[in-house]
Amino acid sequence: MAKTSSTITVYESLKDKILRGVYSPSASLPEVELANEYNVSRNTIKKALLMLENDSYVTIEMNKGAKVRSYSSQEVLDYLQLRVELEGFITRLAVPCITEAQFQRLEGIVTQMCQRQEAGDLMGYSALNQQFHAIIYDACPNKTATEILIKLKQQMRKYNMKTILVPGRDTHSLQEHKAILDAIRIQDAAAAEAAVRRHVESVRETFERNLALLF
Repeated sequence: MAKTSSTITVYESLKDKILRGVYSPSASLPEVELANEYNVSRNTIKKALLMLENDSYVTIEMNKGAKVRSYSSQEVLDYLQLRVELEGFITRLAVPCITEAQFQRLEGIVTQMCQRQEAGDLMGYSALNQQFHAIIYDACPNKTATEILIKLKQQMRKYNMKTILVPGRDTHSLQEHKAILDAIRIQDAAAAEAAVRRHVESVRETFERNLALLF
């Protein structure tokens, strides 16, 4: 399938809208309407939708068209279980490779997370949370593992961001990130791995206990 610049542009735009929640799970993506919106041919839209299907952002059914992919609560819980393993593995490999500059950035982010938490800015806190983990991913030498994890997190972004809205979750999250930072500070890869695993397990438990609120 040839990927023209217009196909890539439409793909990136639709992907961004899905990740930001402009299109909700199970929302229809009619080819004719999208072709008019983007001022491109239906064939271009069809190619972009096939790319999104290949990357698990949409599903396409014969005679029904494309829809934003939705996930069951069990699928989200399964993903979080897998994330525990991947995050731990990535962190263990990353700790010996984290530079002083990267550590200072992690330290600065945790300071900002404290400020956002105190101000009640949960969305700002969530954005800093993502930056914190991204630095660890950048330091990990196993790029295959980080690419897999980043793709999974993008697909589950809607659910990941919601957990911070659970009352009290921000306080626990901040403590967990401080524990990760402390382990990285002394370059204890095993302790950092354990701290990250506890952090993601806590996210999973929060999601499981609050399915009615989050799903």
